[in-house]
Amino acid sequence: FEVFYDQADLVDKAVTTVVEALLIAFGFIVIILVLFLVNIRATLLVLLSIPVSIGIALLIMSYYGMSANLMSLGGLAVAIGMLVDGSVVMVENIFKHVSGQHVDDNAEPQSMAIKIMLAAKEVCSPIFFATAIIIVVFMPLFALEGVEGKLFQPMAISIILAMLAALIVALLAVPALAVFLFKKGVVVRQSKVLSPIDTLYRRILLFALSRPKWLMLAAFMLFASCMLLLPKLGTEFVPELEEGTINLRVTLAPTASLATSIDVAPKIEAMLLEFPEVEYALSRIGAPELGGDPEPVSNIEIYIGLKPVEQWTSASDRYELQRLMEQRLAIFPGLLLTFSQPIATRVDELLSGVKAQLAIKIFGPDLTILSEKGQILTDLVAKIPGAVDVSLEQVSGEAQLVVRPKREVLARYGISVDEVMSLVTQGIGGASAGQVIDGNARYDINLRLAQQYRSAPDAIEDLLINGVNGAIIRLGDVASVVIEMAPPNIRRDDVQRRVVVQANVSGRDMGSVVKDIYATVPQAGLPAGYTVVVGGQYENQQRAQQKLMLVVPISVGLIALLLYFSFGSLKQVVLIMANVPLALIGGVIALYITGTYLSVPSSIGFITLFGVAVLNGVVLVDSINQRRQASDENLHDSVYKGTVGRLRPVLMTALTSALGLMPILLSTGVGSEIQQPLAVVIIGGLFSSTALTLLVLPTVYQWLYSDKRSST
Repeated sequence: FEVFYDQADLVDKAVTTVVEALLIAFGFIVIILVLFLVNIRATLLVLLSIPVSIGIALLIMSYYGMSANLMSLGGLAVAIGMLVDGSVVMVENIFKHVSGQHVDDNAEPQSMAIKIMLAAKEVCSPIFFATAIIIVVFMPLFALEGVEGKLFQPMAISIILAMLAALIVALLAVPALAVFLFKKGVVVRQSKVLSPIDTLYRRILLFALSRPKWLMLAAFMLFASCMLLLPKLGTEFVPELEEGTINLRVTLAPTASLATSIDVAPKIEAMLLEFPEVEYALSRIGAPELGGDPEPVSNIEIYIGLKPVEQWTSASDRYELQRLMEQRLAIFPGLLLTFSQPIATRVDELLSGVKAQLAIKIFGPDLTILSEKGQILTDLVAKIPGAVDVSLEQVSGEAQLVVRPKREVLARYGISVDEVMSLVTQGIGGASAGQVIDGNARYDINLRLAQQYRSAPDAIEDLLINGVNGAIIRLGDVASVVIEMAPPNIRRDDVQRRVVVQANVSGRDMGSVVKDIYATVPQAGLPAGYTVVVGGQYENQQRAQQKLMLVVPISVGLIALLLYFSFGSLKQVVLIMANVPLALIGGVIALYITGTYLSVPSSIGFITLFGVAVLNGVVLVDSINQRRQASDENLHDSVYKGTVGRLRPVLMTALTSALGLMPILLSTGVGSEIQQPLAVVIIGGLFSSTALTLLVLPTVYQWLYSDKRSST
């Protein structure tokens, strides 16, 4: 046996892509921690959360039989930067207490264990609620249905498990190990990276605190500009996974015989093998014995194995290669060529019954009108930019032998329609005449007319039938026997007849292409009672967007509820939730600049971004509150010092989260297409939310509480 197509190769490549991204992200995080903490023991203490959290998540997944796949491992790659957030806040606060830099400078001398315990107690609440918020943020993914649910629920599970493990590490393991690692004290060194940033930030913060209205107006203008960009973003369901294999569907005329298909297939294969990018080409014709993939003999399905992209010479990407192949095969007249990929083809077929991304379905009662309007719509859609491989499914062309009884003539001879149909059925199709028994085996005996009496309409017309009065009459005298071209299949959706115009999308976003398709439908001139619906991946995209539009506000409401439990102040809840629109700014701008479409992965990126942005807000507001409660400073000093004191953990959490996703953003390996929109949104949003949170949040806090001293 020689394996010509093995999905295990694709699985290995996809998993390798994610694992490599995880390892590179770990390296980036190590660099950030070393540069900001300037302490090897503290860095090791924070890094502990990554292997422990990922290990616990994988153990639980293994226990419940979940696989390590592109999405579940991708979830860990997305979360790797967030896994250290709690530990960063914990270690940074322990540093302050151990070095005597905490708020209460007049406290009596305490042992190292007591100092670390007090430090842990101070931040345990914000760490717990911040992690709970991240977990709540991913709960909407469990409401997704269909393909999107199968894709992204494993990601949500792996992230939630890893975050729970990271919470336990941050609250229990880090303080306990800190007592052991810092028992001889801590030498606090000034970070050469953080020092200039800290100096610059102090100046900018003082400037912002003195002009709250101007800053809030600037933030509002940025958000409004971002909302204006949002409608300009293209939309799609999920970026197409590059499988490294092309699936070419070659459709011949419905009347093509098996011999014709067997003759054409090797010729097409030989032409495809002329391309230097092609490693092998192998054809499948007809249906397998099990019937799991039923196809007529007029269909040739060709698997085209491709070499690694870096070895390509005649094309730069798969779409260009497919166009060149289509031009090369144009010498065969009458062939319908549809390019896709093996897994994508099966998924598209499961979604809409059509092996293409878009299924433009025309519903109506009359097959002739459906066929005519379907061809008109096919020509219209083919002119739309971005619509490729546009074709109408075969509506007619199947040769059928049709026997129509002449009822008036039959009545004259006293012959029933059933007698005519029985002659045709038994004479041509055959009839059971008993069984042959051979031991336990039984074999049916079927009889039918000899080949020369049923091979042509003229021969069938010469068949004889007896009348009531004993007259012997030719079948051709009492029925017409003709060969007509008819539909190979009559397909229905929701009990309505339909034909399908199939199309793929290339070089444009799916949402814009579908919008143009609906705009061209009136030009087809459909009569009353005929409708057009675009299905396939677009249908999935709409369902996923509608579901997210429902569950994401619920998730945001749960976040607000958790914040209220944590702070007990509606004013502070609103203040922290203001980070959500600030985070949107960078995410939308990043999508627009990179030309990335708004899809289900990018929507999940926004969901993740909300959690990280709120987490930073929780850390800052909690620091300011502690400062106000533990000292006699005025409001301005509490806000200023509380914010500056949390600069390092906020920057570290933002940078670790962003750089943790950078390998996914820059990756070109198999499977990176699915994760990249998510990484673009989170990285872009983190820059805007971190910069604006460090300025807008303390400024608005001071403005809100300028006439009060209480934090209620």
